[in-house]
Amino acid sequence: MSIADNDSTRVKFIKASIDPSTTWDTLHVTSATTVTQLLISDQDYATLVIIFCSIFGVITFAGCLGNAVTIATYLSMKLKDGVTISFLGLAISDFLYVITMLAHLISLGLYTLERKSSFKIWFPFDPFGIYVFFSNIGVLIYLITILATTFIAIIRCLCVSMPLQFRNLLTRRRSIWCITIFSLVSVFSYLPILLNMTMQASFDANINTTRYRLWVSPYREEIKMAIWISRDVLVTFITEIIVIVCVVVMTKKLQAAAKFRNKTAKYSVRPTLSPVAVAGIQATSLVSDSKIATIVNCEPSETQSNKLSSKDFSVVRQVVLISSVYIVCNMPKIVIDLAVLFVPDLALGRPYQNVYITVLGIMELLQVFNSSFNIFIYFKYNSKFRKHLCLFKSKT
Repeated sequence: MSIADNDSTRVKFIKASIDPSTTWDTLHVTSATTVTQLLISDQDYATLVIIFCSIFGVITFAGCLGNAVTIATYLSMKLKDGVTISFLGLAISDFLYVITMLAHLISLGLYTLERKSSFKIWFPFDPFGIYVFFSNIGVLIYLITILATTFIAIIRCLCVSMPLQFRNLLTRRRSIWCITIFSLVSVFSYLPILLNMTMQASFDANINTTRYRLWVSPYREEIKMAIWISRDVLVTFITEIIVIVCVVVMTKKLQAAAKFRNKTAKYSVRPTLSPVAVAGIQATSLVSDSKIATIVNCEPSETQSNKLSSKDFSVVRQVVLISSVYIVCNMPKIVIDLAVLFVPDLALGRPYQNVYITVLGIMELLQVFNSSFNIFIYFKYNSKFRKHLCLFKSKT
């Protein structure tokens, strides 16, 4: 591998700044190397970058708007129960992540503008350094989304599997504590990486002057690898398995509840006695109220026979969909984490570098998608959310 003289310093910065869990930080490594790329050529990769950035911009903008509306709607619901607070915590995490990735995309655009103008256009702060910072902050925040989604899936799974034991498990206070703990764990587990990088004034040969550029501690790589294995690989893989199990259990409960509803609807008949006749039967006091109910309508009481009420049924469907989207969108991250362990050439400066970066781009795109469109699930399966969303719109 040979590197152009005027790019050697930049590439050193790049190599020291890349995380396995971030994506576009390697956009310019490709142009600085002469390694023959397999499967995806440099020209194909450049085209993919344009496509990804366009889609990325649309999704992040939509995600910012959707999550802002979701947060405002949940706040208008007065947060009386643990379920609402849990969904609010997830919405706040998604909003912060999408905002971060939007800033991440803007800084990438500014850096691209500098490169295309041959640094005739430049900024006091190196956009590449800002870009790397937002990449790392995005990794920090996304763990909150992972933990919150897993938490909600586990709680709803327990509630539908063992309702008598766990019906009142998710209280308002417990939800607040759990979301707070998730946030603290996410911040402090990634803080050592952020403390070993900063923006400091240094000479930039590209613009022949001094500006604020990315500085990385020589100890950061060792710290990063230790945190990456425990925080990203293990936690992501374990939570993925847990959410899949929860989705399977909740899906079976939904199928059982739907089957019961169809069965009761099939054998339900309309009342065959007039109100006058029913009043006459009650007056005789010879027939109990339960028998009168059977005579008037043979459909049994849903609250007595069905373990899932209408509200629980809707909440479970909502959680199943959110969890399913999370599973699909999180799969590329699992794949790339495992693939790099078995394919040595799937790395920077190797023949499959473009494939590696492309898969990382898909991973980040799906993560943003996962954090952007939950509002449609809330609107579809939460009548209270729809009601307050309409009130929110009317007030504005």
